[in-house]
Amino acid sequence: MAEEVQLGARIAEARDLAGLTQEDVADRTGLGRTVIAKIERGTRKLGATELVSLAETLDRPVDWFFTDSPPAVVSRRSDPSVGGRSKVLDTRVERIARDVDFLAREEELPQVTRLELASLSTTEDSERAAAELRKHLEVRDGPLTNLLAHAEQAGLFAFSLDLGRDGGDAAYVEVGDVGVAVVNGALDPGRRRFNLAHELGHHVFMDAYAPEVGLSPQDEREKLINAFAIHLLLPRSGVRTLISEFGTNYRLAAVAAAARYRVSWTAVCAQFRNIEVIDAGAHENLVNEPPSQVDRVELGEYWVPELNPPAVPPQYGKKVLAAYRRGKLTAARATELLWGTVDRVGLPPQDDIPLEAYRRAFEFEA
Repeated sequence: MAEEVQLGARIAEARDLAGLTQEDVADRTGLGRTVIAKIERGTRKLGATELVSLAETLDRPVDWFFTDSPPAVVSRRSDPSVGGRSKVLDTRVERIARDVDFLAREEELPQVTRLELASLSTTEDSERAAAELRKHLEVRDGPLTNLLAHAEQAGLFAFSLDLGRDGGDAAYVEVGDVGVAVVNGALDPGRRRFNLAHELGHHVFMDAYAPEVGLSPQDEREKLINAFAIHLLLPRSGVRTLISEFGTNYRLAAVAAAARYRVSWTAVCAQFRNIEVIDAGAHENLVNEPPSQVDRVELGEYWVPELNPPAVPPQYGKKVLAAYRRGKLTAARATELLWGTVDRVGLPPQDDIPLEAYRRAFEFEA
């Protein structure tokens, strides 16, 4: 009976996290409210089909009801200043953290080294830290494109998923020696990249988890990490190069900065002002006149969007497919780990002799 009580408590917790009542769950599963109440109290046994139905309704993998999530995920979930702001974002970051933890335990996670930078006290620290990370990534002054790959190189496994316009911005949690970030891919491309750069900041400054971007705009640490993010995406040296190319035509220089460095117009204008390329009046004029098609044609360069959802870390995706080829992952588990980037039909053929298929017993099936 103790196992039923423990399972019932986990189901009740999942229902609460999903923001559903017992009546809601009863309507969606067809089990009846009284049955749901008994299951949550642990006074009624649960069949396998019923458990799968509940897992689907509560948007949790079945194993969630039997095993704990990584410690930072649990801490984040129970922190009222962080968890609960966006239920879909909370759910996704927890599921992906569990996926990454699973692959790490199965020795199928890419080998990466987490970069650690000194904590921030001033905006000058933010700029120095961004330059240090750029040096580590071997991208000194130029555009930091393919941000997913660069994040992975720094030990951060980042995923872009369509969470809807109300699905929040992004979230970060630490999983062992690596980090996991989920970016809302439904947002504008420039905002997606800024959000990932911000979460990368939390990662290199060794936070266990982070508040959602924009939820604590007055928090001094969040301001410093925002400064780190913009210096990472658009460094001072890069802006100076653009100014030398376009002279006093600051508008065209700003349009070029947005296209080449793949940052939003708002971020470009703010950075030009931050590093005192333009004064307050010119900044206001630029903000009020975003780039037009004429500007882009005149420049001959166009914005290339990144982090289109769904997107998974490149080395992570390769490892999942390689494990599937060897028979270590089932088709169902592989597509689950790839988050819609590859469906079952698109999976490659498996090796003729999948010796590692015998190890499937160690998998957590959905």
